[in-house]
Amino acid sequence: MKILSIDQDSTGLEAGLQTGDVVLRINNHPVRDILDYKFLIADDAVEMEIRRNGGALIFEIEKDANDSLGLNFAPIEVRRCGNDCPFCFVDQNPAGMRKALYFRDEDFRLSFLSGHYVTLTNLKQDELDRIVWQRLTPLFVSIHATDPTVRHFLLGLKKEDHLLDKLRFLTSNGIELHTQIVLCPGINDGEVLQKTLYDLAEFYPKLRSVSIVPVGLTKHRDGLLKLEPVTVDYAKRFLKIADDYADFFRKRFDTYFVYPSDEFYIMTGMPLPRADRYDAFYQKENGVGMMRALLDDFAEHQAPQLPLRLPAPKKVTLVSAVLAGGIIQNEIMPVLNRVENFNAELVIVKNEFYGESIHVTGLLTGQDIYNAIKDCDLGSAVFLPRNCVNDKFVFLDDWKLSELEKKLGVPVVALENEFGIIFSDQLST
Repeated sequence: MKILSIDQDSTGLEAGLQTGDVVLRINNHPVRDILDYKFLIADDAVEMEIRRNGGALIFEIEKDANDSLGLNFAPIEVRRCGNDCPFCFVDQNPAGMRKALYFRDEDFRLSFLSGHYVTLTNLKQDELDRIVWQRLTPLFVSIHATDPTVRHFLLGLKKEDHLLDKLRFLTSNGIELHTQIVLCPGINDGEVLQKTLYDLAEFYPKLRSVSIVPVGLTKHRDGLLKLEPVTVDYAKRFLKIADDYADFFRKRFDTYFVYPSDEFYIMTGMPLPRADRYDAFYQKENGVGMMRALLDDFAEHQAPQLPLRLPAPKKVTLVSAVLAGGIIQNEIMPVLNRVENFNAELVIVKNEFYGESIHVTGLLTGQDIYNAIKDCDLGSAVFLPRNCVNDKFVFLDDWKLSELEKKLGVPVVALENEFGIIFSDQLST
């Protein structure tokens, strides 16, 4: 935990800490990472042991409970996943992408900090104890199956990982869990799915939700195990089964507990459930209720705030992937185009990079978007879903948002589902 920089006018700088100091212990506890650091400095009085120039120094610091001391550290060194899931998306990336996209992460700290899904397979008891001690809740856990044989197959495990014991320990000690199942036809459905759901229900209410998402299969699976895709007919049958489970658990828990992802509904053409089907939208970022939340927010909060007319004619282009495209075209575009002097057109982009079986916006690439819209009359700006790019505004294929903007010759804006901004003349990427 080397200090990389210290904020000006911060408590840490006033206390005499310096860039290059290494934080060893706080209040006599070792500091292993940023989570330890944030947890341990929450006290009003902090005794910090520092290594500087080969020697040890002790700093006694009085501070407010929410004072970070202004110390800045390197990002967490993420733990690598040792599992070998046959549906792992990392293995389905084509060659030639940036190195980070071939890294499988399995780190409970990122589950707490960023909502990453982890399998818990690499957790030892001391790490489980740490989760409880530091109240790292909620956590997001990929289950896939609780049947030992099926679980070992789906995660590539060589020995028992004691999943249920870990879930029991965490939930009995107050840690809230949200879980997911990647549904693989013929493998973890049917009786295997029933066992999984019933096993997980034993840990309710601390194990709060189970999302079920269809297995995603790209066209880059040479040498990988053949898996059956989720077809439209399969999805229709599954939704009936999932609703039966959800109704059963609602009678038992007064909550639906089981939540199919939006993709099942959209691919079958079935209506999206109402908001109350998702309870508290526990796993919206996993594509569970995301479209319902978007449509309701747009209808209730955004649409009433749209202007009636613009002072001068304006045209823009919106981009979507196949999965959400139909709903946006039918539910949102007509409302936007009611504004006088305004014309918005939607381009639905097929995923050529990963294959047309991949329908979600988060897996659209810069090159696919460019090829789909380069010959269109784009108007004054192009708007993309924000999850097409990462925090540095880079697409999965390493195209930069600024690069796409330069090629198209108009501003390109990553839109965070706030449609009012498309009427603004002050646009920023």
